[in-house]
Parts: sequence; C-alpha cells; structure tokens
Amino acid sequence: MPNMVFLGGINCLLKNPLSQEFEGYVNASGEHGIVVFSLGSMVSEIPEKKAMEIADALGKIPQTVLWRYTGTQPSNLANNTILVKWLPQNDLLGHPKTRAFITHSGSHGIYEGICNGVPMVMMPLFGDQMDNAKRMETKGAGVTLNVLEMTSEDLENALKAVINDKRRTLYFGHGIHDKLFQIRKHLCSI
Repeated sequence: MPNMVFLGGINCLLKNPLSQEFEGYVNASGEHGIVVFSLGSMVSEIPEKKAMEIADALGKIPQTVLWRYTGTQPSNLANNTILVKWLPQNDLLGHPKTRAFITHSGSHGIYEGICNGVPMVMMPLFGDQMDNAKRMETKGAGVTLNVLEMTSEDLENALKAVINDKRRTLYFGHGIHDKLFQIRKHLCSI
C-alpha cells in the first residue's frame, strides 16, 4: 500500500507496576517464577473433571500458578496454584519472573504473550483461536493442546517443555518495548 509502513508490535503496551497483592505472589514464587493462566473472560467455569485434571498438572510444576478462574475450586488444587477472579495479564506477562502463559489463544492474549516474549501453552476453544495457536506453534512460540482430549500428563509435559526449553522464549519479545517506544515517540513528534 502506498504511504504506509507496517510496524509490527507498535501497539505493545508497557507493563504497569503490579499491585501489592500480585507483587506478593510473584515475589513469593522464588527462583522458579510464575505461570500465568487465563482462558479469557468468556470462560468462567470448566467441567469438574477437566478442572481437576488441570489442577493435578499444575500441582506437579515448581512454579507458582496464577489462574484466572471463577468456577468451583477443584478439590485437588495444590498449594502452588492461586485462583483469582481477575489478573493484570499484560503486567504479569511483562514481569521477568514469568516463565509461561497458559492461554485460550485469543488474539489479544497471544499478542501480549508475543510482546512480552513469554512462551505459551495454548488451549484454543473456538473461533480464530485454533488458527492463532497453530501459527504460534509453527513459529516456536509454544505448544498447542486440545483442551477436550488433553490429560493431566499432557498439560504437565507441555508446561515443562515451554518452561525448560529456552529456545521457545520469543527472541523478539524482550527489549521490544524500548525500540518501539522510541519509534512511537518519533512518529508522534512529526
């Protein structure tokens, strides 16, 4: 297109400071860091059996998991997993102690994961999410799971894969903010 320059990532947001509550969760995570888990605002509850499978997998990793979930608390929820009704997703993804992002692969969440260079475990549910997940998996940004067919072991293995394989950390995520905000500042001054 004439007179246009595409600037991927120009809309990446800076992370804001975490509230005292969330800063406390992150600091308490120790050297293992945190995993951010959100299936978006449209998913408020998961069938009990599936929620228990997820909770079982989360309990087997050393990271603290911040799970945005408003359904009934699984009876097997481990001590490393904290259920919250809301979380500052971009601010947590931008924290250096964030090791992975479990997402439903909505466009906004995927974009935040990319901008912050956080490897993802993607559980697409509907709409464009399947396509988003496959594109990210193809680029090496994470692993895709079928939420209906996955087992506790599948989720555990996917988390370990993205957390322990440093090649999955998105090379374009870290440090992108400084460059983009310099460009944005320049463009706004024209």
